[in-house]
Amino acid sequence: MPANDTRQQAIDAAYHVIAEWGVQGATYRRIAAQAQLSPGTLTYHFPTIDDLLLAAFRQFTDHISDGFHTRMRAARNAPEACEAVVDLICGEVWPTTAHLLLSFELYAMAARSADYRAVMHRWMAQSQSALRLQFQAETARLLDACIEGMTIHNVLGAQPLPRALILAHITTMALPGYCGGQAAGAEGGASTGAADPGNAAPQR
Repeated sequence: MPANDTRQQAIDAAYHVIAEWGVQGATYRRIAAQAQLSPGTLTYHFPTIDDLLLAAFRQFTDHISDGFHTRMRAARNAPEACEAVVDLICGEVWPTTAHLLLSFELYAMAARSADYRAVMHRWMAQSQSALRLQFQAETARLLDACIEGMTIHNVLGAQPLPRALILAHITTMALPGYCGGQAAGAEGGASTGAADPGNAAPQR
């Protein structure tokens, strides 16, 4: 098996193990079993367990960010841009149980480790870059926080918020900041590219 395929197989397995067992339960042995690889093969490609877990979190955040960019690019006007934001809250791009579990694990690790915090900062920059395709920078930052918070409430709350209610509030918040891709930095590249230096460590 080519080295790149083996490496990807290990990252995919780590993704699933983190979702099921959490970071504390994501051992070489469990990940190797999930990947159907030997523990020695994992350590060859990832000398430390953190190297492997960080690669899995980067893959996870890049996948979510790619979805953000794709959905925001599809909007052709202000109402569609607001609908796109609501889709990020209520659709399939981001709010799945597995995605939330991965994000919660990343939050916890980012609070304790600079390496994991760098992954979180990169993710924030990517998300806001996608939102800046349609909205001014300050609005994009607010929407980023709302998407995350509303998603958590929608998925884990006792009763999901009605889509119409979410759309009404997102429209009220977002419409004044709509720019149709004309704001500075709105041309932000694909999520797998370099994050904007000025947004390297945005605050939620």
